[in-house]
Amino acid sequence: MHISLLAQQPQLFDAVTEMLHREWSDFPNWRDASLIRQRLIDRNAPSAQTLTLVTTSAEGELMATASIIHYEISDIAEREFWLGEVLTASQHRGKGLASALVTRLIAEAHQRAISALWLYTPDQQALYRRFGWQDVEQRMIAEEEVTVMKLLL
Repeated sequence: MHISLLAQQPQLFDAVTEMLHREWSDFPNWRDASLIRQRLIDRNAPSAQTLTLVTTSAEGELMATASIIHYEISDIAEREFWLGEVLTASQHRGKGLASALVTRLIAEAHQRAISALWLYTPDQQALYRRFGWQDVEQRMIAEEEVTVMKLLL
């Protein structure tokens, strides 16, 4: 298993796009694969504070991905940087890949002098609480009840 910046693995942009689209195409932000790909390109531009990480096998197969996203939910200005699009390919779930990606994303946020990360999740609160995330509120996002959480860095 190898974790790297998507910007350093440009051959994986299409695979990450497809993975996100396949998993979440029922939700508005992931219905259009071309828009997902453009968001990934913008998020991983050299001047961006945001990024996407990928986990690959020794053979180069995409196993998992996760991102730091600028204003994933933009209704509260203080909630600037979000951990999001954390996804492990179904055949690789249960191997600790999401935890490894979250740990690395937190380190990347520290390096970028990001003072807080936000996330929302419908069902992975326990995972994030182990990393020190705190519940902030319950709300509806894309017709799904989620917990918004915060991690001070």
